[in-house]
Amino acid sequence: MVNHVFENLLNAQAKHANRTALEFMGQQISFGVLAQNARKLATGLKVHGIEPGASVGLMLPNIPHFAEALYGAWMNGNVVVPMNVLLTPPEIRYLVEDSKIQVLFVFEMFLPQVEAAIAGLRDAPRVIVVGNAGRHTAYTALVEGQAPAAPRSATPEEHILTIYTSGTTGKPKGAVITNQNVIAQLDMTDDLFPPQPGDKSLCVLPLFHVFALNGVLNSAIRHCETIVLHVKFELDAAVKSLQNDGITTFAGVPTMYFYILKHPEIATLEFPKLRMCVTGGAAMPVDVLHSFEDKFGVPIYEGYGLTETTVSVCCNRPGAKKTGSVGKPYPGLQLEIVDDEGRETKTGERGEIIVKGPNIMQGYLNRPEATAETIVDGWLHTGDIGYVDEEGFVFIVDRKKDMIIKGGYNIYPREIGEVLYQMPQVAEAAVVGVQDDAKGEHVRAVISVRPGADLDEQQVETYLKENLAKYKLPSEYVFVNELPKGPTGKILKRELRN
Repeated sequence: MVNHVFENLLNAQAKHANRTALEFMGQQISFGVLAQNARKLATGLKVHGIEPGASVGLMLPNIPHFAEALYGAWMNGNVVVPMNVLLTPPEIRYLVEDSKIQVLFVFEMFLPQVEAAIAGLRDAPRVIVVGNAGRHTAYTALVEGQAPAAPRSATPEEHILTIYTSGTTGKPKGAVITNQNVIAQLDMTDDLFPPQPGDKSLCVLPLFHVFALNGVLNSAIRHCETIVLHVKFELDAAVKSLQNDGITTFAGVPTMYFYILKHPEIATLEFPKLRMCVTGGAAMPVDVLHSFEDKFGVPIYEGYGLTETTVSVCCNRPGAKKTGSVGKPYPGLQLEIVDDEGRETKTGERGEIIVKGPNIMQGYLNRPEATAETIVDGWLHTGDIGYVDEEGFVFIVDRKKDMIIKGGYNIYPREIGEVLYQMPQVAEAAVVGVQDDAKGEHVRAVISVRPGADLDEQQVETYLKENLAKYKLPSEYVFVNELPKGPTGKILKRELRN
């Protein structure tokens, strides 16, 4: 039993110091080295005046430094803010100011975006650079020569993560995740998927996302398992790793399974050690699930969750698996389906999914009104529409919110729409998700241009690239004279999808 998530790494150091924690680009990093570097980093933060409770941003790709900085910051008592490495300067600046980030770890490739983001900020964070640091502090200088930090006492309710998620109402919101939220989620996962000796995970999901952060990294460290870490999902590299690296467990979004099945050498592919796969982040097409399971003889367990639930709330599992469903709720977590008046629906009836349990966030950072709207009497209102069948399996049928899920990324139409409306040539605009076999959904922007103005697809795309991360950019632009509306003047998004 641990009091804080970081103690899992210290336990791994004590029990299995020489066991490989991370394999990365041919390099093997032991639990002993990983823990020692994290403890030195904690001391480095303290030496630089970073007090417990301060926010530390991580704008790092899937590299070993992410795990070191994550655990080192926790050992120093800090709140970690994982940041998507694709963010643009305005998006970075917003997170820095909203979370009051005092230290920002960044990979050298993303330093120009960070410098542009913090230029002119009154309380600009200290920037720690992995790679060529320029005028900033080098990561190596922060860690090397430091004495390893001594273990500190911790409390279950410590705020340890702020993970940003958008809604349909403007700016991203920071989900406040506590130490106990993460421990509870790991406990739940262990109940359903107990680890086996020699387990080895392939991590191609981005570590800044809860799926990889808590579902892969923190879980593997807890069980002293090896993670084969890839910077990102690249089909050939992932397939070779599944073939040759002794991978036993794989977590991916449906798009990844789709692409593996489209591999040019699919007929001869074999994954000899793979025993289990997990998927989430978007609906898994039934034909993709069946094709993968038939080809490789390995079960895929589909689950469902939100950033606000630390990772997930339900999942298919050994002995309880139903195609098309996202499984049953985790032990210790309550799930109900309610109608618009908040009354619980009958079995098989559709309604909003609400959940309650120890892995539910504490609320949204600095947003008491949004928190009060989302968490009512301890119940998190997910905004997703679903039903529960007579056997207790949960099915997702639609989203109350307009969120688009593209290749596992959550994209929020309102955010893109607000940027479009900043263009003086745009009279009206709406953004919708359109079914896409490879990505799950792709983004369609529908625009009407002001009379007398000139605007084309290239101009719109150039403007959006300056203000939005690449993964949020529409794949399709449709120009119309007028957007379709209902009797109340509301834009009919269903017609735009068609």
